[in-house]
Amino acid sequence: MAEEKQNGIPVPEEGTPEWLELNKMAKVAVPIVLAIFTLGVLMQQAFGMIYVNIGDELGQANLAPLITSIPGIALGIVCVIYGSLGDFLLLRKMIVIGTAVFVAGSVLGLFGRLSIWIVILARLIQSVGWQVSGSIFLVLVSKYIAKKDRVIWYGVFVAVFRFAAALGVFLAGYMTLIDWRILFGVGIVAAPLIPILAKNLPDNHAAGATIDVMGFTLIGLFAASVTMYFTDMTTFWFIACIVTLIAFIVYINKAENPFITPKMLTNPAFAMTMIVIFVGYFFSYTLNAGINNIGMNVFGLDSSQVSNLLVWSIILAGVMGFVAGPIIRKIGRKASVILALACMGGGLIAVAFAIPHGEVLALAAAPCIYYFGTSFFYQPIVDTATLTVTAEESGRALGFNDLIQAITGSVGVALFGQLMANGAMGDASIAGTASGLASSYANVFLIGGVIILGAMVIFMLSMKMIYSRSRAAEDEA
Repeated sequence: MAEEKQNGIPVPEEGTPEWLELNKMAKVAVPIVLAIFTLGVLMQQAFGMIYVNIGDELGQANLAPLITSIPGIALGIVCVIYGSLGDFLLLRKMIVIGTAVFVAGSVLGLFGRLSIWIVILARLIQSVGWQVSGSIFLVLVSKYIAKKDRVIWYGVFVAVFRFAAALGVFLAGYMTLIDWRILFGVGIVAAPLIPILAKNLPDNHAAGATIDVMGFTLIGLFAASVTMYFTDMTTFWFIACIVTLIAFIVYINKAENPFITPKMLTNPAFAMTMIVIFVGYFFSYTLNAGINNIGMNVFGLDSSQVSNLLVWSIILAGVMGFVAGPIIRKIGRKASVILALACMGGGLIAVAFAIPHGEVLALAAAPCIYYFGTSFFYQPIVDTATLTVTAEESGRALGFNDLIQAITGSVGVALFGQLMANGAMGDASIAGTASGLASSYANVFLIGGVIILGAMVIFMLSMKMIYSRSRAAEDEA
């Protein structure tokens, strides 16, 4: 029996009787795992769209961004953990426990009208449980699906994410007209799938799994403190940010096997790539909620009408997901990242200037520019990040990338969510909007656009250094 990994679960060589038996099980399990993943994406995008509505209904508009930001941080942390555990632990046990946690969060969410903290906790529990399905899907495909078929399933994975996101945005608006708790109820559908998965996943495991519990705890506490500071702006959370950051730095310098080493963090190429990712994704959790705010409070639409307009830009991103790969290979990493950030930043600015010209331009057309850009950003920037470290560190680089995306999106939505909820900067705007909420939203989108264009400038100034230190030869102009 050949092993693909020396330190992990032995994987039979493709074509052997042992592998064929596992392949047979995987063919049953993969679509079911993907179905659970779809439910999670749907709810992630749906609640990201209507957290404003929920906060208003529960009389806690100032805390509403936490419905998205706190689960987002947790998602970034568990992405790193689950991907590692998939090499060592029982996939069967992971999916059963994860799906049960997801269902438990869904049940808890049905009581969300009692307190916004119940909604936040329910979404946190859902996110922690749901992400198991995404990680296990990738492990199953990479280990137990034939090599010639893997690319098909990876493409399906990306397409499902995009279209599930579109469906989540579409349904979210209508659920606000009925009862948003129905969205939580959707997650309970996963419960009957648990016994099927328990029968069709490998039960082999390997010793040697090491998870840096303290490291993840400290970075999680730091990320949560930063998010709470931008939500609450109190001295307590500011001090918490400083203390947890210092504790994390001290820890990774003293620990024997931290999940990320000081050497990685001080690697100029890796650090600069992470900065580009942090700045580039700063508005990622804010866009849908911001569009919902504009639709409701500027154009007098309900969330269902807003979702009908916004959903087309997300569908565009889904379609582009199928064709972006060949284009990226053709024009190269550098050009792709620059194109992506230019469209993402330009799209946010376009939303601001489109507000005076009606809901179709502001809520349907302009967001297409942003989402078009996202189709060209993830693949080349993540590829760049992995190439700035050694091959042995690439897994940690991917995990840290996921964590940075979660932190920056969470901080962004906490900050911009507060600005929109308070009607800040509403006196006037260069976008030509009327004073009041229209100018407030326009200025928030303008600032978001400038920040992302700032990421483009940072990348252009540093890309020579980044690629000169990369493991891959970069011969782009």
